[in-house]
Amino acid sequence: MGAALVFAACTPAPAPAPPTSAADTDPATEVTAFVAQLQPTAAYRNPTAEERRHARGAVDLLLDGRDGLDEATGLLTAIGYDARVGTDPETGREYAIFRTEAGGDRPWGILLVDLSRQVELAIEVPHPNSDLHTEDVGLRLFRAVPGSMLVVAGAHRRAADERADAAHNEDGLFQVVTGRFARRDLNQIQLHGFADKSLPDEDAVVSNGQRRSNAPLRRVADALEDAGFATCRAWTTRCGQLEGTTNTQAEEARRRRSIFIHLEITWAVRRDTERRAALVAALAAAGLTAD
Repeated sequence: MGAALVFAACTPAPAPAPPTSAADTDPATEVTAFVAQLQPTAAYRNPTAEERRHARGAVDLLLDGRDGLDEATGLLTAIGYDARVGTDPETGREYAIFRTEAGGDRPWGILLVDLSRQVELAIEVPHPNSDLHTEDVGLRLFRAVPGSMLVVAGAHRRAADERADAAHNEDGLFQVVTGRFARRDLNQIQLHGFADKSLPDEDAVVSNGQRRSNAPLRRVADALEDAGFATCRAWTTRCGQLEGTTNTQAEEARRRRSIFIHLEITWAVRRDTERRAALVAALAAAGLTAD
């Protein structure tokens, strides 16, 4: 304990810093523009120990509620994030967005937080600009479920010989952030995409990285099927090796006994705007914030 206190005293936390106003900015524009810049040839590095500490502290503050926004902003801006607040023109809800530079030295990505209420759901996009349009599904779901936090990885999954793959990198900042979700028992849904030929008879695969189910998984599968989406349930059948059994975030959630939903979406659905909207409506109706 004494050693930890001495170390903390030597590395004081950044001072609270209110985010700047982005009242006229559509968060969808911000996220879409960021994702379009991510390239498989870009450089990538994992965060340092100090950057990890800052991120952990910031996420905990954001999960605690609006009162921690300024302090969280100070921690995140110290590790390369730009921070802004605004009002979502589609929902009328206030949000905070934290974004690093695409292709920069700190490839940490985006955190988009609904400030209208306590965070109750984490929506994760680990493979932006690779699993195409998953960021759009994430944005739509963020808007459909008040009290959500959307996390978009900051690098293409194939960058740095695939070391940047956020869903399989135990040392990445994406894992730092999602690890706080698991520790805080926050329900998570992670969005992926698969090629039509990989599982031609299915529109979606629902799993949690294990060969077992729980109530949220079953609700999601039921809601998707009720909406007309052919859905493979990984706890009852094989789903073309799309069950997320090697997913790093799924494993952390399993260790913490928290809810994690791994959703694979076929290209035929992702490429169609109307079908993406219908899929999100089904997910929102499934009660993602309930255990």
